[in-house]
Amino acid sequence: MSHAEVEHTPQPEVAFHAGDGCDPSLARAELARTFTALLAHFPSRVARVDVLLVGDAAMDAAHQRFMQIAGTTDVMSFPAHDESDPAAPVEADLYVCVDVARREAAARGHSIEREILLYAVHGTLHACGYRDDTEAAAAAIHAEEDRILSASGFGSVYARRVADGASDTSDA
Repeated sequence: MSHAEVEHTPQPEVAFHAGDGCDPSLARAELARTFTALLAHFPSRVARVDVLLVGDAAMDAAHQRFMQIAGTTDVMSFPAHDESDPAAPVEADLYVCVDVARREAAARGHSIEREILLYAVHGTLHACGYRDDTEAAAAAIHAEEDRILSASGFGSVYARRVADGASDTSDA
């Protein structure tokens, strides 16, 4: 990419919205600013990410509606760009469960915001084409999560999860 192209690359549109079951006092604007900075380290150009923060009940309902799976989960990802066009900038709509994030953050000893950012990275990587339906694919997406978070100064989150014996509950 030339210098002129870099200067004219539009800033990604990122928004975190409070849905059913989300504490409206959660620092959504700060999450959006931080996540926007993380996007500089993604393997694909990301144009837009909308994150709907929901509680367990709303995530369970969405999980059943869209994936026919009962129960809550951490993140669900819905690519919103032309996936058949490798040059298309990535656009994603995400559901992130704040109740799962709160429980997992407490178990890992870090903030709910850090856990929500991990889920947003994970879901956006799915929109970039990463999968986690095999052991090798899961290892690749989690390594990419850690690379992005480490490059952004957050440090490795997934590697710490595995070392601590925590399970990965994502099925986005």
